[in-house]
Amino acid sequence: MNQPKLLKWLLMVVPALAVVLGVFYFGKLYIADELIFAQTQVKALQTDLLTTSTRLDIARTRATVAEREADVVRRANALLRESERHRQDEISGLQADLTFYRRLGGANGSQAALAVRHMELQRTHAPRVYRLVFTLTQNLRWASSISGRVQLEVDGIQNGVAGRLDDKQLLAENAAPLKFQFKYFQQLERLITVPEGFAPDRLTIRLKSGSLSSAVEQTAQWQDLFVHTLTDNPVGQ
Repeated sequence: MNQPKLLKWLLMVVPALAVVLGVFYFGKLYIADELIFAQTQVKALQTDLLTTSTRLDIARTRATVAEREADVVRRANALLRESERHRQDEISGLQADLTFYRRLGGANGSQAALAVRHMELQRTHAPRVYRLVFTLTQNLRWASSISGRVQLEVDGIQNGVAGRLDDKQLLAENAAPLKFQFKYFQQLERLITVPEGFAPDRLTIRLKSGSLSSAVEQTAQWQDLFVHTLTDNPVGQ
């Protein structure tokens, strides 16, 4: 290659090479800066992510602890309510016992020799058969035993007409007469049967004794006897 051509070729190649080298150099510097910036951003994001994850774990831990504390509080409240119910039941039982023995001893002005202190009806598996439970008491001031017979009556409606059932209709045919004999108190029970189509309204227990001048009666609404213990002042003495 002669000198003119070589010179011409160098004049073309050298500027182009310079441009390429310049672009490469400045591009390398720019990319390096961008890469450093990107790495810094990634580290910052990783730090933020770690911090957020740590905060989230702390929040979850606190939420778990709070939930456990709330559960403990709920259980404690439930135990307190249950304990309170038991305490109230005990108090009610003691008050009932106190009332019973006060009346048994003739306190509160009650001088009745014989009284029906408790009447209760319990349902059985048979639809028209009921268990009657009742308690009789005698005033402690009467030292001797008392005995007599119990008569049962149920008033109600049958076929739109008022009617009354007595022992023969309420008790089984082979049932022995219902009698009492005690000194202080006695609990009695008997199965009674209501005829089909008869709607009971009231139940009456009548006590007859040779020790008394007149019969003692206690009457209660039929439906009330399934819910609460009934205690009323006796009629007769």
